[in-house]
Amino acid sequence: MSSQTRNRTQVKVASDKSGNPLPKVYVKVYARMKDGQVQFYKDGYTDLRGRFDYTSLNTNELEGVERFSILIMSEDAGAVVREAAPPKM
Repeated sequence: MSSQTRNRTQVKVASDKSGNPLPKVYVKVYARMKDGQVQFYKDGYTDLRGRFDYTSLNTNELEGVERFSILIMSEDAGAVVREAAPPKM
């Protein structure tokens, strides 16, 4: 399983073997806030294109994020952890 961040707010998950997108892959996101606290931020599953938007929420919490930690878990392809900076506002 490979992953990359796209458009500064999406992670794209694809098969290492075929390069095809992996839908229904679980993604769990934690955020290290500017005050040093680490907190759960968001979770969900990749869409049919193998993508998950890890930053969008209906709150203004993004303003306080210093760094994201993104856990990507697939039953068939394993798991990987990635880090990402928040998008520039």
